[in-house]
Amino acid sequence: MNIITKFCPLLAALLLSACAVTTTPEQPEVLAQTAAAMQVQLSATDPAVRTEAEQEIARLLAEPLTAEHVSRVAVLNNPDFLAALASVAISKADLIQAGLLPNPGLRVIRSRGEEGYNTELDFSLNLFKLIFLSRDKAIAAQQAQQQQQQVALQLINVLTQSRSAFIEAVTAQQRYDYLLTVQEAIDASAELANRMYQVGNYSELQQARQLKFAAQIRLQLAQAKQQQQQSREQLYLQLGVAPQTALQLPAYLPAIPETLPLQQDMEQLALAQRLDLQQAKARLSQLELQLGLEKNSRFIRGLSAEIAGSMQHSEEREVALGFELPLFDSGSARISKAQAQYQQAWWQAKALEQKARTEVRQALISHQSAYQIARHYQDQLVPLTQKINQQNVLRYNGMLIGVFELIADTQAQVETVTGQMNAQRDFYLTELQLQQSLWGSPTVQPAAEIETANNTAAAAGH
Repeated sequence: MNIITKFCPLLAALLLSACAVTTTPEQPEVLAQTAAAMQVQLSATDPAVRTEAEQEIARLLAEPLTAEHVSRVAVLNNPDFLAALASVAISKADLIQAGLLPNPGLRVIRSRGEEGYNTELDFSLNLFKLIFLSRDKAIAAQQAQQQQQQVALQLINVLTQSRSAFIEAVTAQQRYDYLLTVQEAIDASAELANRMYQVGNYSELQQARQLKFAAQIRLQLAQAKQQQQQSREQLYLQLGVAPQTALQLPAYLPAIPETLPLQQDMEQLALAQRLDLQQAKARLSQLELQLGLEKNSRFIRGLSAEIAGSMQHSEEREVALGFELPLFDSGSARISKAQAQYQQAWWQAKALEQKARTEVRQALISHQSAYQIARHYQDQLVPLTQKINQQNVLRYNGMLIGVFELIADTQAQVETVTGQMNAQRDFYLTELQLQQSLWGSPTVQPAAEIETANNTAAAAGH
């Protein structure tokens, strides 16, 4: 066993030298920071340990829903987001794998010669993997960082989509309830018009107008019913709950605020905060590391060391060093590809920055416009409509107008009230769009097509 003892110092020196360069700085937990900023709590992705999350979901759904409750339930229960969340653990496992030292190889050779049987031990070590271990781990760290940023973007997206579905569902329910009330009054007026026409107190033209108005209201009610059902289905989907789940929606959305908060330097805030821009920068760093790896490893791919010796005769041992001969593949194509990938990513990051600026400006314009329209409905159109309705009621009570004149005014009132509901909805939807424009949108990143030194060495058979 002397041969093993003599090999140990050399192996120990190689392993210690590798350990000295495998330490990489800890990456910030982007996903945890984003969840904290959004005031939501991430849950476990293992279906077997979700008891606490399911209890929290049941508690939130048992109460009247708010935008905050919807966000928390969606993060805890949306299957698409939970699947994305599981990818973080996958990237962390890949990072750990990239930092592991290569396993040494061992062969036992039994041969027979003139002097009898001889047993030899052959140790081999992938030096290529060992030399570039720190670079491989740095690349994997950048990939893990990009995955965290991608899931953080999906977190922002699921929050935006769930709250949008909540706003749509509340507005659709409010519109349906309102038109249902209007229909009862209009149907009664249509029935009265028929009776008065039959006794000769109403002309055919007046009867047709009442019947047409009643038919229009029934059509709007049917459309509102369809929108109410579709919006509920979308909310069920975003929350990840069954359609049989009873949801306690509020009767209406909050009133439009008196003033908008000051919104200055929105573009600069987006450039500093957007996760998709940070992801693009992380990919640039990764490709830069990969380009350096391809250049540095151009002529030493497949480098390995072997130490062999006889167990019977400790003085018989040999040391071998193996590497690829770059006769046909000198690595120039790999370097050109890495350079092209880096240049492509650089321009993609530039385009994304321009897109971010445009998205923020457009979202800000839409939000301000929606605010002005909603305030116009709330401050002028709705009060004027109510005033007209009150005056007509007074005129009706004074017998200055009949019931049909009073009902006719309802047609203009329906248009104003439903317009006010839509304007209020649009204001809160544009507010969500503005917030998302400051964080970024999830994008499907193109395949990096990066072949690490570890994979290359494995493919080479060393």
